[in-house]
Amino acid sequence: MRPTILLALSISVFLTGYVTQSAPVRIAQSEVTFTRDVAPILYSKCVACHRQGEVAPMPLLSYDDARPWAKAIKEKVVLRQMPPWFADPKYGTFANDPSLSAREIETISKWVDGGAARGDAGDLPKPPQFTEGWQLGEPDMIVELPEVQIPATGPDIFPTPTIALSLSEDRWIRAVEIRPSNREVTHHSVIFSTSAGATMGGSGFFDVLALWSVGTPPTVYPEGMGRWVRKGQTLRTNLHYHPNGKPQVDRTRMGLYFGKTELKKEVVAALAGTFSLSIPPQAPNYEIRSAYVAEQDINIVSLFPHMHLRGKDMKMTATYPGGRHETILNVPAYNFDWQLFYYPKTTLTFPRGTRIDLVAHYDNSSANPRNPDPTRTVTFGEGSTAEMMFGMFEFTAVDGISPRPGNVSSRMQGLAASFPKGTAYSITVPQAAQTIPTVLYLPKAGDAAWYFPAQGILNVWSINDLTWTGNAFKFTTSIRLGAGAGTFAVTGELKEDGTIHGSLESTTASRVPFTEFTGTPTKENL
Repeated sequence: MRPTILLALSISVFLTGYVTQSAPVRIAQSEVTFTRDVAPILYSKCVACHRQGEVAPMPLLSYDDARPWAKAIKEKVVLRQMPPWFADPKYGTFANDPSLSAREIETISKWVDGGAARGDAGDLPKPPQFTEGWQLGEPDMIVELPEVQIPATGPDIFPTPTIALSLSEDRWIRAVEIRPSNREVTHHSVIFSTSAGATMGGSGFFDVLALWSVGTPPTVYPEGMGRWVRKGQTLRTNLHYHPNGKPQVDRTRMGLYFGKTELKKEVVAALAGTFSLSIPPQAPNYEIRSAYVAEQDINIVSLFPHMHLRGKDMKMTATYPGGRHETILNVPAYNFDWQLFYYPKTTLTFPRGTRIDLVAHYDNSSANPRNPDPTRTVTFGEGSTAEMMFGMFEFTAVDGISPRPGNVSSRMQGLAASFPKGTAYSITVPQAAQTIPTVLYLPKAGDAAWYFPAQGILNVWSINDLTWTGNAFKFTTSIRLGAGAGTFAVTGELKEDGTIHGSLESTTASRVPFTEFTGTPTKENL
């Protein structure tokens, strides 16, 4: 990334996030000094990044470091934009929330308003000691990735080297740390636990093993939990670099920390999102939806929302068997510069049949200052100038050591059963040389949607202008299925036996490989 852009983004991020809200705390302005009152806050919440060699643009370890930035510090903490944290505090609590308290914000404000006094040297606490190099200590195994040459100019580059693990036996890891050697041009480093093929399959598991990006700390699993790495296994990677005006070199390493006792709970990941997105030019608030269905009782370890430069917000909502709804994470002001995991502070359990809905919005208009090109349609891609919409869930099984792999059929049965009886229909549609199960959610009132599985995830096609006249219905929808994509007018009828019959008529030049469908009603909830 170009230095001027990095500086601007870094200063901007110094200015982002949420804090715990409570009644205003009154602190006498004349009593506040850097050494006694402000330094402890900076030491505990800020200097992990705001020190030499880390990602923040300026150090804040000493009074002389912080004093020139005093007004900017006040402005950004008052705006609740630092430390970087984007979860809406109204929904859930998270163990890794670094937000400042109301009292800490008031302290910094009073310090600045009172002239930013230094204070007595004897009041200054001992600065925190930081580990240089590996933040978790020396790894049990270090995996070296090939050296990458980043050119001075040109588009972002995405190397995908494959690495063989030299393990003599299967081991489980309690922690993993990724360390790029050149953070100036590294956007992210993702390590997958398989060497080839799709990262999502019939099991429903997403095989990401570890991730580094700005703001992402090393992964340390709760006591007794972890991931397997296998004898003879190879790892696949997805690396992302920004040319910044001069030739650069990176040599990324990954440190594995092995469990010392028997594994009590295996952590796996699953994904909600879509590979089939198309955001129109100048769309200021384009909505994309997806869903995930728990195929067994699970406990959530982490939540990870991901979009690119046009991403505005993302909300994750769980619907439990029986119909209770709960927002588990809301990110109302998404920031692509910071890729954050959110670790629930209390156990978040999803019983079998729980549906997690993702709703995200994108600003592809000229009003978005970060938009690379508001005049073009944006589709899925790995580059920052393309887009993604994913929500990753790390979890363990409630029963047993390891989660059980699922399959598309059970996933769609669970999805159909997650809706109120009489509102959802199972529909099998042709695709190329096979058929796929889909679910059409078609209530008499409220939002409706059509769910299509693809590559291990659920695409959600919105339904517009749904109207019922007696037992007859009609709506419009946009469907992307294989090579076919288009907008369709759909008409149909609810039959006496509870099934529905309908037909599709294309309103565009595109087609999908079916024009009629029959749907069977949802059975009782799981």
